[in-house]
Amino acid sequence: MKMVRLIPRNAKFFGSVAKAFSLLICSMYSMSALGQQSGATGIISGTIVDADFGGSVFNAKVLITELNETVTANMDGKYFFGNVPEGQYTLVSTAGYYKSVRVEDVQVAAGEVTKLDIPMYNDDSEVVELDAIVVKAAVLANSDIGLLAARQKAPAIGDAIGSDSFGKLGVGDAADALSKVTGVSISDGKYMIVRGLSDRYNNTTLNGSTVPSADPDKRAVQLDQFPSGIIESVVTTKSFTPDKSGSFAGGSVNVITKSIPDARFMSISAGLSYNEQVDSIDFLSTVGSDSDWLGSDDGIRAIPELALDPDNIPLPGSRDFDDAAANRLVAISKSFTPEMEPSRSSAPLNRSFSFSFGDRFHLTGDPEKMLLGVIGSLSYKRSYSGYDDGIVRRYEGSSIGVTNPIDFNEASSTDFAQWGAVFNTTLQVNNNHKIGIKSMYNQSGSDNATIRSGDFELAGSDFFQARLLQYTERTLNSYQLFGEHVIAGVEGLRIDWEASKSKSVQDEPDFRLFYDATPNIGRPTFQGNFPAPRRYWRRMDEENEEFSFDMTHQIPGSAHEIKFGFSSIDIHRDFNERLFTYVTRRSPEPYNGDVSTFLSDANLSLDSQGRVQRYIAESVGAVPEYFGDQTVDAMYLMLDIKPLENWRMILGARKEDAKIALQSFNFRGDPNSNDGNLSNDDWLPAFHIVREISGNQNIRLAFSKTLARPNFRELSPFGSFDNAGGEVFIGNPELVRSRIQNLDLRYEWFMDEGQLLATSAFYKKMDDPIESAFSEGQLTFANVEEATLYGLELEYRKKLPILRGENSSLTFGSNLTFTESEVNRTEQDLIRKRLRDPDISATRELQGQSAIVGNANLFWEQMKWGSSLSLVYNYTGERLYSVSDGDLSDIFEDPTHSLDFIYSQRLKNNFSMRLSFSNLLDEDKRKFLDDPDGELIYSLNGSGRSVSLSFTKRFE
Repeated sequence: MKMVRLIPRNAKFFGSVAKAFSLLICSMYSMSALGQQSGATGIISGTIVDADFGGSVFNAKVLITELNETVTANMDGKYFFGNVPEGQYTLVSTAGYYKSVRVEDVQVAAGEVTKLDIPMYNDDSEVVELDAIVVKAAVLANSDIGLLAARQKAPAIGDAIGSDSFGKLGVGDAADALSKVTGVSISDGKYMIVRGLSDRYNNTTLNGSTVPSADPDKRAVQLDQFPSGIIESVVTTKSFTPDKSGSFAGGSVNVITKSIPDARFMSISAGLSYNEQVDSIDFLSTVGSDSDWLGSDDGIRAIPELALDPDNIPLPGSRDFDDAAANRLVAISKSFTPEMEPSRSSAPLNRSFSFSFGDRFHLTGDPEKMLLGVIGSLSYKRSYSGYDDGIVRRYEGSSIGVTNPIDFNEASSTDFAQWGAVFNTTLQVNNNHKIGIKSMYNQSGSDNATIRSGDFELAGSDFFQARLLQYTERTLNSYQLFGEHVIAGVEGLRIDWEASKSKSVQDEPDFRLFYDATPNIGRPTFQGNFPAPRRYWRRMDEENEEFSFDMTHQIPGSAHEIKFGFSSIDIHRDFNERLFTYVTRRSPEPYNGDVSTFLSDANLSLDSQGRVQRYIAESVGAVPEYFGDQTVDAMYLMLDIKPLENWRMILGARKEDAKIALQSFNFRGDPNSNDGNLSNDDWLPAFHIVREISGNQNIRLAFSKTLARPNFRELSPFGSFDNAGGEVFIGNPELVRSRIQNLDLRYEWFMDEGQLLATSAFYKKMDDPIESAFSEGQLTFANVEEATLYGLELEYRKKLPILRGENSSLTFGSNLTFTESEVNRTEQDLIRKRLRDPDISATRELQGQSAIVGNANLFWEQMKWGSSLSLVYNYTGERLYSVSDGDLSDIFEDPTHSLDFIYSQRLKNNFSMRLSFSNLLDEDKRKFLDDPDGELIYSLNGSGRSVSLSFTKRFE
């Protein structure tokens, strides 16, 4: 058998501790100067925004008239005044080719930061007839001009949600954040579905760099890996422009970590959470490691040293004749932990903790040169979830109907621990050049215990039980080196580059399964028509290396811009699995149904004649193992021009040269010969046209071509048993990439005070879309010939007149998406299904598509008291979960409704409090087969209502 590479667990654990210790040292250094800022001064900072064309205004001058103090905005349009005495001021902003802007009544409070983004209009703009624009600071502060301008002037259609909204909406991670975005829903708590397209048609980047997946079976990134404490904003792009990767159809999500602060700060937060359902059940737990609280196993679940080398395990034929081999086999069998079923206990309260800090340092006497900024955060959470009244049912199908149903009750509990750290540092050499490093580390561990019990007629028993003990550990780290440069002597020329390396690991050590059955007559049995007791070790490592280079030239004195660049990404994945099963030749006592005695010392010892009784053996079947390499080299050219007044065009094309090479191995270590390999060159054109109306309204029209490639696991031909779901997962080496044509139309109206009205229509034609399919115990993937998808998005945000005063406001926000799709059923599928349902349609919807997805929220704020109340509602309509490729019907998910209430209160001495009530509707989660004779439950479970309380202390 092929030797499997293993990574020492202790080394990985100590590496995690080292990273945490390094971050702590950095935080101590950064915070050593806290408290030194003068209490009589404050800060004014913000961004100078091009109100006509979007983006920032480079080299704008900002003057405080009362102090006669001037600063120059950097390449990102950002300006900064430190040590401004408390009081009221007037700011004047000037720049070449722009009208000057005078901002009055700028209030500065001692020890606080006044954020003020200033819009500037081109000299030929007809927005005003005066040579200068005068505006009150309160108007700019309330309108949040920077956030609105980024969306209003963006070249592509998209949406964004920032950290300021996380507390209002009860957001805990990136998956939660995206569930509030128009047209986005979340599957399994971590995978995004955008505009009805499943996770495989979307991509995720971290600060612009590709994120590797920690799921061996999916291309999608698990978005619950990114806790809200480390996120500055989540930006969703829904229409393609050539400067972005073309590998998406629904949406491209960029998770942006926290940036350099305007002033030094430190914040500490801690909270507790109670779930009524978890408190009402006997929580299933296992014997874990001492480091489980850190989301990392310390080695207790590792393959015992005696069994690391497969050649050390005696082969059949020698066990009863070779004393040395028999004794070695006994020692190996006893070296595995004997626990094969969970114990019952009570679950503690959920808890969370976060710590963040930041500062900026002027390394020279010139405030516009050699500015070093640092920011870091550390977040932690430990949560417990579970239920004891779940239902799991499986079926077989035939032309006459469903046969041999399997009906199980399910109890399941999960102990989840996660911590994440971010450390970013940027050196601004001067206003023309800056370089920096962004780093992120995330570690999580999920300890799940499940018991399924019920009738299993195929096993010839009255009562069947399955016990599953599964620990899943995930690690994600990312390091990015970037530079931004404005080239002196060439006006309007900017260069941006980035080099990044990231790694994702998913480890499942010692996944244990024990099946047994108790008949009406006779003894219990642990093996028969179902698998023998078994243990899995699975590990996936995926590494990404990426480099990108972008050059942008804005023609001086105009709104025309030309942009070109190139990028290269290399992805390498390793996956391996080892399987051990228990074999019984003879035992001192027959099995009596007591799992705790199954691996007793007596059962694992030699009998009185020196013969092996019960022992562990490595599976002699096919052992999944593969590695894959993917390279994507791309180059693009894009023009962003204004051919007429109030008209804007973005056009260009991207060329992507992609290669995927995959190699899998059988249990002997010999390579399989039928692995899927792809090599494609694709031209991806894009055309956008924007009509600007009245300065705050847009009509957008966009056409583009994009694609979606199959992932490594989908292409690999071997089969693996999904023990949790009970199906065999088999890849398909015949898969080809999907090609998509996209058409988008949007109207958007950006009103004062952050109010918004937007409506979008979209249409997609897909050639060779890839979908998952199941057929009586088997899961696989297949290309369907073509599909179409179309829909409508509505978004509205309004400040209501009721409960409104000088220091209070009530805001209503909502979004609603209607989606329809159509896929032709295969001729074979249609023939088989019409045997039972002659009227079945020749078409169906796309997998993962919901007809309706919506959000609504009410947010009331009383600024003088520091109080706020939020009511947040989310709805996801019924959607196709999995497609049947046989006699069985397709599997659907029920619609889901969720309602949360959040109360926040500012307290004395920079303390604040938040009280949240989540999942108030407490609906069951149900999947079902849409059978002609009626809906058949596939799975059903609840999650329970919860209440959480947290406190935050901020030092400035």
